[in-house]
Amino acid sequence: MATSYMELTKLTEQNDVVAQDGALIFDTVISSWGTRISYDMAGTITFNESGFYYIDWYIAPQHGLTTNGSNWAIQTGDGRLSLIGSSHTKVSATTGFAIINAAANDTVRLVNVSDGVLHLSRAVDAKAGLIVYGIMLQGATQEE
Repeated sequence: MATSYMELTKLTEQNDVVAQDGALIFDTVISSWGTRISYDMAGTITFNESGFYYIDWYIAPQHGLTTNGSNWAIQTGDGRLSLIGSSHTKVSATTGFAIINAAANDTVRLVNVSDGVLHLSRAVDAKAGLIVYGIMLQGATQEE
């Protein structure tokens, strides 16, 4: 069995406005292990090998120009959305998670799926965080 993980965070105020359908750009890789997961520092996570990947994330929004609160989802490279994490207000922490059955070189992004622009909080040190953890069983196929 082989594992990989990566922990990302958003610390700076640069790129703290996320457009509708825009990706949140994490600016710091806190820790990582293994070569199965990579991040391009522009919002895209790549799974370098096929397998199952668990993603857990949070956002600390400040305010937004939305009518439906703070809504975020993991979006795959082909445009599919995972479970949406939502908050009924635009100033409440928003959390979510997803399990992705990925092929080699598949990508994902954490995107704003609200009906407008969201601003990340300037009142907290960590504006957002994401952990992705992958397990690949040796000799297993994706269908198992």
